[in-house]
Order: sequence, then structure tokens, then C-alpha cells
Amino acid sequence: MRSMAATVFKWRIGAIIAYNKLMAFLAWIVPRKKMTVILEQGTLQGLHYKTRLSNKPYVSFLGIPYAKPPINNLRFKAPVKHPGWNGILKAFSTGKMCMQYDVFVTKKIVGSEDCLYLNVFVPQEESNEKKAVMVFIHGGAFNYGSGSLDFYSPDYLLDENVIVVTINYRLNVLGFLNFDINECPGNMGLKDQLFALKWVKANISAFGGDTNNITIFGESAGSASVHYHTLSPRSTGLFQRAIMQSGNAFNVWAFNERHKEAAYKLAKLLGCKNDNPKEIVEYLLKVPAVDLVKCTSSKFKFEGQRDLLNIPFVPSIENNAISEPFLHIHPEILTKTASPVPLITGINSMEGMIIFGEHRLGKIFDFHKTEEMKRLFESNFSEGVINKVKNFYFYQYYLQSDTTKLENTCHLFSDVFFTKEFPHSFNYLLKKGVTPVYNYEFKFDGELNMCKQLLFATRPLFQSLKGACHADELNYLFYGQLFGFLPKLNSPEYRMCRIMSKLWCNFAKTGNPNSPDLNVTWNSTSINDPKYLSLDGDNTCMVDELLNSSRMNFWKQILEIVQLKQKL
Repeated sequence: MRSMAATVFKWRIGAIIAYNKLMAFLAWIVPRKKMTVILEQGTLQGLHYKTRLSNKPYVSFLGIPYAKPPINNLRFKAPVKHPGWNGILKAFSTGKMCMQYDVFVTKKIVGSEDCLYLNVFVPQEESNEKKAVMVFIHGGAFNYGSGSLDFYSPDYLLDENVIVVTINYRLNVLGFLNFDINECPGNMGLKDQLFALKWVKANISAFGGDTNNITIFGESAGSASVHYHTLSPRSTGLFQRAIMQSGNAFNVWAFNERHKEAAYKLAKLLGCKNDNPKEIVEYLLKVPAVDLVKCTSSKFKFEGQRDLLNIPFVPSIENNAISEPFLHIHPEILTKTASPVPLITGINSMEGMIIFGEHRLGKIFDFHKTEEMKRLFESNFSEGVINKVKNFYFYQYYLQSDTTKLENTCHLFSDVFFTKEFPHSFNYLLKKGVTPVYNYEFKFDGELNMCKQLLFATRPLFQSLKGACHADELNYLFYGQLFGFLPKLNSPEYRMCRIMSKLWCNFAKTGNPNSPDLNVTWNSTSINDPKYLSLDGDNTCMVDELLNSSRMNFWKQILEIVQLKQKL
């Protein structure tokens, strides 16, 4: 029965995507007024559009190359300046996405190595001052996604009169393979982002943007990327504020300390029998990019590693001998010297629901068992520690309803993969006491919660879970052309879009998310007086306590036990 429902749902989604692609194409071929901008690289031409909710005019410049295509001998290397172009570049369509496995639609390898493009969206509201700039870094576990209009058309943000930039960056093995040599130094994806930020700093004034008022924001891996940029001295001065949505550099999936093992295993799987890293890289330069990405679908688990969300090609520490490393020491050490900037950071109330999508229902109900729970942790979590976790989340398990069991399993997944490091990702800023930090929890459960709607449409039991899945807040900041989720006028979803966009853009403009036209005042948090904004539609309000305090205090104790045992 579920198989039939899933088939029907896939056909439905396919029809929706086809329809929205057709509508986007028809909108694209309509004759439009053009705008020309002159850059050092050459002359650009963009197209005039109007935002979907407020009908406000803006100009989009799509598919701007910000670096030379990282192909041939530039594969695995840091980005290089684009040489520019002759004549007028018609920036009317987005560039190709970076090569990846398409988990959402085709289930095939898609994209290109030639993918280092960005998009600039410029509202046309009259102003005597330069506009604030917001640069968005997409998520996708450092393996998926792009800055395309399919998911990230910034209509709601443009209504608040800010310039928005979305970017592509290299992913997976092409973005994060690390052999500790200059020919393959690692963190190419983060260096792409850095290069894009430098491009924005150098060029955004030509679009009417303020080069001294740039905010970087991102979700999931994009949020962890934002965190890395706040930590790395290479990014200092390129932005004035940061927003982190559901991810940080300390999350277990966002950093790999065993990158060399992963690199050598990849080479071996691709038939390279050499041990010399330079010769291995020479070999891998001849391997088609599709085969490189396809190979990463193999199991890369090493002894002592967890089973779930074990992603081998993500950020890692670069060797001291590398020229201009982005991450030369552990992120933990970088917190001591990081240049503080005003920060918004938060999580969603039911982040862990995203993990449910990878499991059959019966398997999800098994995570109260010690053997299944072990799959979530590294080997430094002893059985005694795992039993403490088990008792915390699943006390009197057999007396619980199915909904309660799912809720507790979801909280376990949320905490293990997203929230247990959450306080640690900003406490070092609070201790310095020189910059404001604004915490939030997104818990609104509305019709635009795309992740929840799409992942669980064929699993009715999951719909009983209240709250917001990982990535559910994105459709209240961006319009996604692929699925076409648009809020109905004067609905709770419409008001949630307005509230979030205004809070985010107020912060980008001034460093303070508040304004007189909002019904809530968002106060910054502190070590001694923790607080957060509960983003819950018409029930949005301040909460005067540490977010998920009992769970966070529990994990603080657990991590202290684990660290103590490692020292013994």
C-alpha cells in the first residue's frame, strides 16, 4: 500500500516540477527591460522582474562567473581569478550547479565541474544610500545543492530592500578531497566561498551595494560554512555580520579529522595503486569527474566511526606546508582568536526528522535499542555512556505511544547531529562580551514546511509530529521555483514570511533585528541570562531560558564524561 502511495506521490511531484519549470520558462521568455552594470571583468546585463508577494521591482543578474572554471589542472586547487569576457555578458540564466548526486529528482549524477557562478538580485527601490548586502551559502551536507532559483529565489528578502547574492561552490570529493599537498590541499569548497565573498566585496558597489555592510548567512552545511568564515582569519573583514541556521563547525558531520584515510581509500577504489600523494593526484586528474563523484557513494566508514551521517568529503584541517590555508588548525583553537561579529544563530524544533527519511518506519522504532543506538556514535562513546543516553530519551519506552516514541527518537537525532554543539558554537562570543548574539528556535508548523511536507507525504504517522523539520524555515525566507510553495495572502504562513524576512534584513542593515513595525522585541542572549526567540507564526515570542535546556545540560554532562575518559 505504501509502495503505491509513494509511486502516486512521485508522479504528483513530477507533474508539479514539470509545471513549475514550464512557468519559469514562460516567465523567462517574456520581453523584459534590461539593466547594464560595468565591472572590471566586463559588462553585465540583467533583467527586470517583480517580487511575488509585493510586486516590487528588482533586477536579477544570473550566472556571473566569479572564478575561472576549476577544470583540468585546476581541479582540486584553490579558485583562480576569472579572466573576464569581451562584449556584454547576458546574465539571464543561472550557471550550472556543481557536480553532485541528485537525491531529490533524477537520482543521477548531475551538474558540471565548470560551476563557480553567483547570482545578484538588486531591488529597485529609490534610495540615496548604498544598500545592505546579504550573501547566502546553501546547505546540503557539503555534497548537494546550489544557489539556483529552484530553491532560493529571494523575493521575500528583496521586499525589505536589501541586495541578495547566492553562490555555488564545489562539493563532495571535488570540493573537499585533502591529500595535504598544494596540488590537493582540501577545503576547495570553502575557498570558493571565500573567493565569492572577495568578489562581492570588490564588485557589489557597482550594483548599488554597501561594501562595508555585508552579512553572510546559510543553512545546514551553509550555516557551518558561515561558522568557518567567522573563525578563519582568511575571511576577516569581508563581512560585518553573520546568520547561522541549523549548523555549525562543531557538528559531527561538518568536520573530518580522518580526511587522509578517506582520500587514500578513494584512490584505491578508483584503481590507483600508488602511495605517493602527488602521483595519486596526477592519476585522479585523469579520472572523469562523474566517476569521482559516483565512487563516493561507496561506504567510507573506518574503524571507530559512526554509521549515520558519516560523510567523508567535508571540511578538514590543512597541512602547515599548504600555501594560504583556509583552516590551518582545529576550529576549536580558532575560537580563541576569531574576530567577533554580531550573530543570529538558531535551530529548528524537530531537526532530526530529516534523518527519518533514510529509514523505514520499523527501523526508526528500533533506535531505543543499544545496538541501534551505537550506530549514532563514534567508538569513544562507551556502552555505559550509550546506556545513559538510552535512559534519558527512552525511559519507560514500552509504555509510550507511537507518537511519543517518534518524538523522542527525533529529539535524539536532533541532538546528536545538530543541537548538542549548539551552545558551544557561540558561547565563546558571549564570554568575550563584545558583540551581540541572538538565538532563535524555529518551530512554526505551516503549509510551507517543504521538507516535512515532501519527506513524509506518504507516511501519515509522521504528520502527527508537531514542529519544524531541518530546512523547514527556508521557504519562509526564499521562494523555491521547483516546487512553487507560495504563501496565501494574509495567512499565518504569509505573516511568518514577513516576520522572518524583516528580522533577518533588519539585522543585515543595522546589526539589530528589531524595528517598530514588529510585534515582538528580540533580545540578545548572554551567559548569565540566556534567552531565545521562538519563531512560531502568530505565536512568536521571547523565551527567557536556555534553548532545550534540559537536553543541552544532559549533553554537556555526557560530553564531559567522554572527554574525561579520553584523557585517562
